[in-house]
Amino acid sequence: MGLHKSRWNEGMHDYLILGQGLAGSLLAWQLVNAGARVLVIDNGHRSASSRVAAGLINPLAGMRFNAAAETAEWLASMRTTYAAIAEAMRASPYLHEIPMQRLLRSPQQRRFWERQQANPVARPYLGRPLAPEAFDPGIRAPHGGFEQRSTGYVDLPRLLDDLRTWLKSMQAIEQAEVHYPDIVTSPEAVSVGPHRARHLLCCEGYRMQQNPWFADLPLQPDKGELLRLESERPLCRHIINGAHWLIPLQAGGYRFGSTHEHRQIDNLATDAARDALQQGLQALLVDGADIRVSEHTAGVRPATSDRHPMLGTHANDRRLHLFNGFGARGALTIPWYGIRMREYLLAQRPLPAQADIKRFA
Repeated sequence: MGLHKSRWNEGMHDYLILGQGLAGSLLAWQLVNAGARVLVIDNGHRSASSRVAAGLINPLAGMRFNAAAETAEWLASMRTTYAAIAEAMRASPYLHEIPMQRLLRSPQQRRFWERQQANPVARPYLGRPLAPEAFDPGIRAPHGGFEQRSTGYVDLPRLLDDLRTWLKSMQAIEQAEVHYPDIVTSPEAVSVGPHRARHLLCCEGYRMQQNPWFADLPLQPDKGELLRLESERPLCRHIINGAHWLIPLQAGGYRFGSTHEHRQIDNLATDAARDALQQGLQALLVDGADIRVSEHTAGVRPATSDRHPMLGTHANDRRLHLFNGFGARGALTIPWYGIRMREYLLAQRPLPAQADIKRFA
């Protein structure tokens, strides 16, 4: 996909996008390359969970290793989209595909793995079973586990930085704090301060809870904290996923996470979460000595009550749209949903029913 350039600062835009997290960035990418005139308004990532998220790619969710019917399409769109952006930016790949070793947390959990062997949606991602001694050296896996395919991580900070530079090159981004009273809609347009467009796309993550048009939707923010680790010795070659996950990074070091907190919703790292993560690390590794924590970060995932994202148009104002609620699986699912949202906006094609906010009507 090539870059579409335009004279962004003249006249009315087609779309204003609130937020340059992963959702807003990839939706802007889709719309710009389809010829739309876009302006992204962002507060400098002060509330973007994408900036601190691990970007983990994991097609089998939860304790039961469930796979959605769209998983193969998600993976295909993800690979194509991230590769196209890297080519356009002349950048090294953002997507790093690394096999995963999945730990069973109890003997009973093996039943879920065995059951998924008969599931044609999940089966492509299930590798061979692993005995405890077959895991990467130094990993505690008392109940064994299995190999998992089509896993990895996306270098989200570098991806978002490069997309921000691309948007700046076209004068298609402005750093500003948007206050909802500054948003004015009319039958002809929507205005945010001095900027006017035919449509407004809300991609502001968990801040959607304060959005007066969409705050009644059942967003369930999920605060997560994680650690960046440094070690002189290798900790793992695969992604390790059990009660916590451990990711070996292309640039060196590791990321370890994550916690889940639904009451204290902010971007502040806490001592309690750090202690919980360090205890989890000690439980995962045979030898946790000589590991240094170089960074401790926190972000809030915009999760939803039914675990499906929220896409669509406000029931009473056709100029206001939502593209949000991707939770912990955004790096995997947003590329596919971004294409669906582009087709909905530009070609009036229906949204996937499981994601359309009409389901809450």
